[in-house]
This record gives sequence, structure tokens and C-alpha cells, in this order.
Amino acid sequence: MRISVMSQMQRSFSIDLPSLIPLQLPSRRYTHLWYVIPDEVKSTSLLKRYSQLLSQTEKDGVDQMRGDELKKNALLARTLVRTTVARYQTNKAFDPRSLMFKKNVYGKPEVDWQNCNNQPLHFNISHTDSLIACGVTVHAPVGIDVEDKERKIKHDVLAFAKRFYSADEVNFLATIRDPEAQRKEFIKLWTLKEAYVKALGKGFSAAPFNTFTIQSIPGTEEGYSLCKTSEVTADPLEETKKCNGEWKFALLELADSHYAAVCIEDDQANEGAPMRVIVRKTIPFVEDQLISERIFL
Repeated sequence: MRISVMSQMQRSFSIDLPSLIPLQLPSRRYTHLWYVIPDEVKSTSLLKRYSQLLSQTEKDGVDQMRGDELKKNALLARTLVRTTVARYQTNKAFDPRSLMFKKNVYGKPEVDWQNCNNQPLHFNISHTDSLIACGVTVHAPVGIDVEDKERKIKHDVLAFAKRFYSADEVNFLATIRDPEAQRKEFIKLWTLKEAYVKALGKGFSAAPFNTFTIQSIPGTEEGYSLCKTSEVTADPLEETKKCNGEWKFALLELADSHYAAVCIEDDQANEGAPMRVIVRKTIPFVEDQLISERIFL
């Protein structure tokens, strides 16, 4: 479903930005994933309007980027966060310009809800040169990562994996004989591992990539689970028991060009229920498009 907001929006703007279409907060088991493709945002006037949404600190950060493309992507990333969060109906309506942000003790950005003890909404952002994504959840922090499917590995894939991945992940990659298939599985693992570390929200030093294993769930095509390296056993059935439970993963493709991973901590209220991911593509204030809704075990 595609929703256009204002005809010829990218060519002519009124003085004030139009209102965002409001949305209900995601349900407990849902993650909403929004993405924007920088190459599709071409209007200089639109980008100037986006700049008006940012705080002075954010504007300074954009200006410090080297090169027009990096500046544009930094601007779009901050715009995507502000417009995504502002869409959702929390206790009060938000103008994207009024949102305030802070970082937790480990440096992970989050909304400053000020007098609210329980955060009504969590977000996380990831980007490449050609795609920017923002994930939104309630009740549990979210981690997301996006990686270009055509990302090249400069070094031998297995040699590179031995530097960063667990022994079980290296052994899995070693079973793949086709170099292209091996490269793709390496990138999928990287995307999933990044999402987990970002969901933890404690920085990469708290969870080095080689201290945990991401593996597929037997009997599923797209299910993944997490193991600590010390928990991996030689018995696949026993390993599955130890690896399932606390974390939910989703791996999907965006725009036929990127892998995207979502990770959330599974709370007791979910009772092991599957995670549902709704994906939307946007050009903020111009067009929103529902892409997919999927279930992940």
C-alpha cells in the first residue's frame, strides 16, 4: 500500500512541513522497520526542510561529514529517526523537531522521554551508503543492522572469519564450497551479530563477535538462535535446547539489495511467541509504502 502526501511535494513546499500520518505503537511482539533509499531523495528543497528538523548538535554533526553524499546520508539518518519516532501515538503527540535524544551509559542513542520512567518506544538505526533503516519496538530494546548484499570481502572469507567469528561459525562457513555462497553467508552472520550487539546496547567491547554463535534453527528456513561459545555442544539436539529462548532474530532482504537483521530480547510475557516484522519504505513527508509483514520464529 502506497500513501502519497502532497502532490509534487519534492518540487514545491509550503512554509510549514505537513503532518506525519499517525500510527499506533507496535504490539508487544512486533518490530516496525522503516527504510529510506538516499538516491531516491533528490530534491534540494526537501533536504533543506529536513535540516530544519534537526537540533543544532545534529546539524553540526552533519556539517562535519566530508563530502556531499556523506552529509546527505547523515541528514537522512537523523531525519528518519525523528520522523519515525514522531509518527507513533505515545502519551502525547510529538513534532519531530521537538524530540530530544540522549545516550545510555554505553553510548547507545535513545529518546529522552524526560519525566517518563518507562520508555514507551525504543529505536535503533543502521545504514550503508545506499540504504538507511530504523527499527522501532515497545517493551524491549531493539538492535538492527543492514549490509549491502554485494559487499566485498577483501581478504579470504575463512581467514577473515577466524579473526572475528566463533569456531562454530567458522566451521559452518568452511562447509560451504562455493565462494559466492560462502561470502553471502558470512555477510548474513555479520548482520545478525551486529544486530545482537546493538540490541544489548553495551557496545562491542561487551560482546566481541567471537564470544557468541549465531546459528540457524533446525527445521526452519529463516530462524536463528544465539549461543554463548561455552554453551555449544557436540550434540545438535542439546545445542538447540541451549541456544533457543532469550533472543529473537529476523533476517530479511530490503530493496533486493541489502540484508537486514533485527534482534530483540524475548520477555516472559511473550512466552516464546514468534516475532512479527512490518517493513515500510518512506520518503519522509512525501510517501510511505508498506512493503511486507512477516513472522519469524
